[in-house]
Amino acid sequence: MSYLVLARKYRPTDFDNVIGQSHITDILKSAIESDRLAHAYLFCGPRGIGKTSCARILAKALNCQEGPTVKPCNTCAVCADITKGNSFDVLEIDGASNRGIDEIRALRENVKFAPNYSRYKVYIVDEVHMLTTEAFNALLKTLEEPPPHVKFIFATTEPNKLPATIISRCQRFDFKRISVQTTLTLLTEISKKEKVNIAQEALFAIARASKGSLRDALSILDQISALNDRTIGAEDVFSMLGIVETDLLFRLVDALGQKDCIEALKILESITEKGKDIRQLGRDLIEHFRHLMVIKIGGKSLGKLIDYPISIKELLLKQCELFTLKEILKSIDTFIQAQETARITESNRMSLEVAFAKLTYTGKERAVNNTKSPGAKQAPEQKSSYSPIDVLKNNKGEVRTFPDDDSSKPHKGPEEDMPAATQQARAGGPDTPGPDAAESNEEESIEKLGVVMEQDRMPLDIDRLRRSWDGITYAVSRKRMSVATYLQDGFPVELKKDTLVIGFNETQRFQKEALEDDKSLKLVEDVLKEKTGRVIVIKYRIINQKIEKQEDEDVRDVLDAFEGQVTDRWHNE
Repeated sequence: MSYLVLARKYRPTDFDNVIGQSHITDILKSAIESDRLAHAYLFCGPRGIGKTSCARILAKALNCQEGPTVKPCNTCAVCADITKGNSFDVLEIDGASNRGIDEIRALRENVKFAPNYSRYKVYIVDEVHMLTTEAFNALLKTLEEPPPHVKFIFATTEPNKLPATIISRCQRFDFKRISVQTTLTLLTEISKKEKVNIAQEALFAIARASKGSLRDALSILDQISALNDRTIGAEDVFSMLGIVETDLLFRLVDALGQKDCIEALKILESITEKGKDIRQLGRDLIEHFRHLMVIKIGGKSLGKLIDYPISIKELLLKQCELFTLKEILKSIDTFIQAQETARITESNRMSLEVAFAKLTYTGKERAVNNTKSPGAKQAPEQKSSYSPIDVLKNNKGEVRTFPDDDSSKPHKGPEEDMPAATQQARAGGPDTPGPDAAESNEEESIEKLGVVMEQDRMPLDIDRLRRSWDGITYAVSRKRMSVATYLQDGFPVELKKDTLVIGFNETQRFQKEALEDDKSLKLVEDVLKEKTGRVIVIKYRIINQKIEKQEDEDVRDVLDAFEGQVTDRWHNE
């Protein structure tokens, strides 16, 4: 005899053997005992939870030679034929391959005939939602008033796709997913009967991976049992299914809770190297943060909403202390967004990496050291072809660079290889910021663009303000675009002590008046203070003379070389 898979071998044969659906089997047994049988039933629910099995058991209960009975004998010819699927009176129809109107017309004609040797003719239509609209319409009248010897049992995983006219003609039963603990108990019993040498942790991994489907759980156990020459561990299940181990998942979430993006990316790399399903990892992370949300909201009182053993719930209770509820909700939204991004970019890993960076970003940028090898000669200084607003600089005028992978510490080279600001700091001049100030400046955001004109290092004059005007207006745009748009039409005209006059032409009176609003005025003054290190009072004035805007030296060189002209001064982010 050929090998019989576990899902078929342990298929329930009566209502008492159906796992986890007592709320349905109890009603069906009562209906049989009281002879209150409906002409049509609709079984709804996820895959692998017993819909078709219950349909067969109901057909046997109605047609058993000892019935109708709530406990069919499973030995008579009628029960045996139904179990094998050979009965002429119990017809199982696949809705996906018999979905047209012609098949339903044939069914409608055949229901007129009496059963061959059974009490009822039973039609079991699996995945009934696959029928076409025309087929449903052809079935309506027969379904509402079938012959007394006919029973219909429909099964579907998507009841929302059924017409309301069909649902209203049936008694609907909603099957529920099987809990992890119930699945684990069943797997333990079956593995003992089949003499499968498997660890309890592996059985738990199977129960968790089955997502409430007993058929899936038995199929996984069937597949993994081929390794029965040794004790099957949880790592074998994880490896076979490509899912992430529970401890790795907790470590990854710990890294996110500690805002350690480096550790999170390292764990992701190790997960990838093991060949795990990155898409499944995203789903696991969403589910994990859902559990953290439940625990964070209700603590142990809502523990029953998490279908895990007590040991896992304790770990979740401890881990949720790393997060606020707001951070947990943000994490769920971020990983859902990462899934949507992965569909567009076709890169599941990159979308997760971006999600990790978003969740661990604290708003502070770490300074990156510009390192050189000790014996390297300094290349001759070349003039940059970029304007000041195009080059990312720190507040010392140094261009930030990305260090080599093996350079984890700042290079201590000859004095001439050091940045100018460092040499000044060592000289200890009266106008030089001390070590604390230099360290503080290194932590400033890299997003600050434009020329830095701090009072204690370089003089502030009208020419320097004019050359850096594009950088200043860009900084304003980062705070409020409308103010920057108006400010771009003006230009520094005069600087007396700490008062800056910005001029507008007569045709730009509207821009001037809009900028004179208290909030807008304060915004521009704050940006100037941030850029120059001084408190500067802004005055707007209408002037009659033509404003000649000065270009930065680098920009002028490019214009002269290519005989070009400036057509648009605004910044394109």
